[in-house]
Amino acid sequence: MTVRELMDKAALRDRLSDSLQSGYEDKELIAYINDAINFIWHVLIDHGYYEVVGDHTFTQETEQVPEDWYKVTNQAPVIVRERTATVYGKLPMKIRYYKRPKFVTEVTDQVPFDNEAFGNIVAQLVVVLAMSNHGFNMDVEQDMVEAIVGLL
Repeated sequence: MTVRELMDKAALRDRLSDSLQSGYEDKELIAYINDAINFIWHVLIDHGYYEVVGDHTFTQETEQVPEDWYKVTNQAPVIVRERTATVYGKLPMKIRYYKRPKFVTEVTDQVPFDNEAFGNIVAQLVVVLAMSNHGFNMDVEQDMVEAIVGLL
């Protein structure tokens, strides 16, 4: 699903209409979508979901980490500085790592979650974030999002 499809499907602009007529631009909604992706990604990491985990086999003592590298999942014999890893121990060595979330920059970009439920959670979080930032009382919506995250 693209960002535009998510925005249309969730009717984000209609749900964000307000008496101030703030008129959310694509750029602002994309920023809120990225905030929601980041939030969900870290919840998935905290709960050990496989979608956020990658495996890499190091074959040299010093080599570049994968592009989507965020951090190792446990206490591994590897030190990462910048984008270069130094591995201590017998090679080859397979290391499990958490992936970096894939953020969006354009309305034509793909939302990084294949599961439609995550798209719905992203939409709910966008509404909560946008309305909260414009001074609306969002207690009920925040409680709902917390309940959804609890179900993950």
